[in-house]
Amino acid sequence: MGRSGGGSGRSGGGFGGGRSSGGFSGGGRSSGGFSRGGGYSGGHGHRGPHFGGAFIYGPRYYGRPYRSGCGCGGGIATLILLLIVIFTMFTSMSGCAINNNNNNQTTIESTRVREPLQGVVTKTDWYQDGLGWISSERVLIEGLEDFYNETGIQPFVLFVPYSADLWNGSNLNPTKADEYLEKFYDDNFDDEGHFIFAYFQCANDSKQEMEGEFRYLSGYSADTIMDNEAISILWGYFETNYYNTSLTIEEMISKTFSQTAKSIMQNPDEESKVPMVLSIILIVIIVIVIIYAIVKNNRKKKEQAGKPADIIIEKQDEEQK
Repeated sequence: MGRSGGGSGRSGGGFGGGRSSGGFSGGGRSSGGFSRGGGYSGGHGHRGPHFGGAFIYGPRYYGRPYRSGCGCGGGIATLILLLIVIFTMFTSMSGCAINNNNNNQTTIESTRVREPLQGVVTKTDWYQDGLGWISSERVLIEGLEDFYNETGIQPFVLFVPYSADLWNGSNLNPTKADEYLEKFYDDNFDDEGHFIFAYFQCANDSKQEMEGEFRYLSGYSADTIMDNEAISILWGYFETNYYNTSLTIEEMISKTFSQTAKSIMQNPDEESKVPMVLSIILIVIIVIVIIYAIVKNNRKKKEQAGKPADIIIEKQDEEQK
């Protein structure tokens, strides 16, 4: 499924009848499985330093091989550097994975802890398709259920047929649209835990070339979770999925709600602890490696202390060969 070109824009949000509302105008969305034109192509690669070389023995003095150090310092340093490189690559790739999810979208990271609603929602149907555009109910509901399970808010997708009363020529009248959603909310829901996500069809609109506008209406209780930050996150994911030409309408909406739920309900404090935990693990590994190397080196020195110098030299000569 493709989307037609055109710049994206967002209509002003506000309060309709006390409930939070707002909208998104995408500038058109065509369907039919066309390949995406242009777009972003890129990746993240990492290359660490190359470690290598050989030990070269110097001249012999008093029948003993010349040593420039303890003999294991270089190995320990190499191991430490290698572990640091691996840790850096790991954290960098983790960061890239997060950034990749945000390529070409205007999402922001969640900064507050949100507790899901408990016992607020009286469950209803998940959508009303006045246009007959939904072809896979299962795909659509899957993402809506994810959102409900994470937040306790029940999303409701609404496709509103074109009405001249709601449009000023080619522009949706936001006041009338919000009044329409307010009335729909009061007529269909007995709680304040629903979140309406509505598409208003424009004149000469079609499933193949969507030129209408999406708007939302959030219940009073749902507002405790769907604050300005959460709405910004939702619009960010929606905008990206809206222009993802591989997604059907159902997939576009379903994916948006699944991604939003995961993002806004994630505890930012727990996320911030990950680098600290990884750092502690790295330090423990380094300490173990150093202790092991020191013990091994001391044991080797004790073994060599009890052997004649000629045997040691002969043994090292054999190792060189």
